[in-house]
Amino acid sequence: MDGRKSTTCYIFTLGDTTISWKCKLQGRISLSTTEAEYAAISKPANEMIWLKNLLNELGKEQDDSLLFNDSQNAIFLAKNPILHSRCKHIALKYHFIKNLINDGDLFLLKIPGAKNPTNMSTKTVITTKLSLCIASTGLQEN
Repeated sequence: MDGRKSTTCYIFTLGDTTISWKCKLQGRISLSTTEAEYAAISKPANEMIWLKNLLNELGKEQDDSLLFNDSQNAIFLAKNPILHSRCKHIALKYHFIKNLINDGDLFLLKIPGAKNPTNMSTKTVITTKLSLCIASTGLQEN
């Protein structure tokens, strides 16, 4: 059933191996696509910080903290230090992303939808796209 909630999905890889992934309905209904995509950035950002700290404790310090998102509007909102009146409805808990970007702890980059491996968890994909998703996450076809 469509409950009007968006799905957040992320996949983290280390080398060619998937080390963390999650797909979950968002806890609230978003009033815009940009809000849903912006909220979807906050969950993997938290996971990325945790993974980065874990790797640092294991002596495998990570210099880059690249997070890819396929929504140009959400990326612009996250990188823009000014909060516009059009996004007042977005919960404050998601705005910590701006601090991560400003502090250099997070680099948010656009990934084209055609190359986004998380689409296999949130959309219907054709076989060639599924093969791309499987290959880019280090999963093996049986």
